[in-house]
Amino acid sequence: MRPFRTDELGYVAELEPSERIVLAQLAGDVAQMLQEHAPVDAPGARDLGGAGDGSEDGEAWAPPGWTGPAPRATGSGTPRSDRRAPLDPAVRRLLPAASDDAAVAAEFRRFTQDDLAGEKIGRLVLLGQMLVDGEPAHAAPFVVPRDTAKRVAGALTDVRLVLAERLDLRTDEQVEGLYDELDAEGDDGPDDASDVDGLAARRFLVSVFLLTGLLQESLVDGMLADLRAGRGDARG
Repeated sequence: MRPFRTDELGYVAELEPSERIVLAQLAGDVAQMLQEHAPVDAPGARDLGGAGDGSEDGEAWAPPGWTGPAPRATGSGTPRSDRRAPLDPAVRRLLPAASDDAAVAAEFRRFTQDDLAGEKIGRLVLLGQMLVDGEPAHAAPFVVPRDTAKRVAGALTDVRLVLAERLDLRTDEQVEGLYDELDAEGDDGPDDASDVDGLAARRFLVSVFLLTGLLQESLVDGMLADLRAGRGDARG
């Protein structure tokens, strides 16, 4: 993987096919988690079109590994009385409480949760489709146009929030320690097979968390550089 750099086409990274598939599947997993906590049959819900941007044109598209109903953008702006904080702590990171005051948080969630979940689902599906578009067989440029960069950056943030919860990361120091954790793997590995499997799963999540961090940071750096220079539409 090579992080994003600024280009006349927008922002360009280089990804291996395996990296594209993993990131697309994770984006789909996070979108599906959100869809399970947002009403797919709500007024105003709509299938995400072939462009992955919430348009109603074209056939519905779903990220690799998606199960269940096609991805849908939800939310009609109509308050719903049955909106409660999600049980999954990872989804709560994506749909956080707006206030420490329980009554205020509940009222805010009633008016905004569906629309927020729908926006996140839409941009995660967009990221997934952009990653697998063309199905390159070798390492190839991954181009993010300036007018979609903000949505892609937001989708990468959402994926990282879920991974951070699964890895039980709470502080910057814990994130920095992940590099040492990867370096230490394999020195004196565990004897128990279940421990080996658990460490392998964690190592995978750590690697993807760091990968998405490099992509997110380099994309945002490019957007900020364009904004300071007055180039293009870095706002997305």
